[in-house]
Amino acid sequence: MFTFMKEILDKFLSFLLQILPTSPFAPLIDNLEQLPYLGYINYFVPVGTCVKIGEAWLAAIALFYLWSVVARWIKLIE
Repeated sequence: MFTFMKEILDKFLSFLLQILPTSPFAPLIDNLEQLPYLGYINYFVPVGTCVKIGEAWLAAIALFYLWSVVARWIKLIE
């Protein structure tokens, strides 16, 4: 049953990715790879780590708001 649910989820997500447009930032990110000094900047400012921390923070905020909506819906809080 788990594999069946996984297949359904995979099909739904692949369908959703086909419908949604590609990222408008992809060409900009590709152009950043051509900068010769980007590696030196990244040595002093760990951009990858900052992005990971930002993603975790946004996920936590999104979960908080989702839980808040669900709690209001089932009348746990007002």
